Amino acid sequence: MVKWSILAFSLALMLSAMPSHAEGPGDVLQGIGRAMNGEPPPPSPEYRWRERERERAYWHEQHRLNEEERALDARRRALHDERRYNEENGFYGR
Repeated sequence: MVKWSILAFSLALMLSAMPSHAEGPGDVLQGIGRAMNGEPPPPSPEYRWRERERERAYWHEQHRLNEEERALDARRRALHDERRYNEENGFYGR
């Protein structure tokens, strides 16, 4: 009885000490296959998340700059058209 309780306690202790985020056997075998073929291991998911976040921020900034540039172009065209209208109608005292 004591032997079984020690075995159960050590089993529970061993299972609680294992990391819960460990890779499954399929992931391990896939990694071994990649290593045997000479391929580098894939980057960690956190690295890819940072890369995607950086790319998302880049495109967000590009869209903001494009909108700002469109607004400046529209304002410049409006001022140009207003000046041409005023020149054609003699408001600048020729």
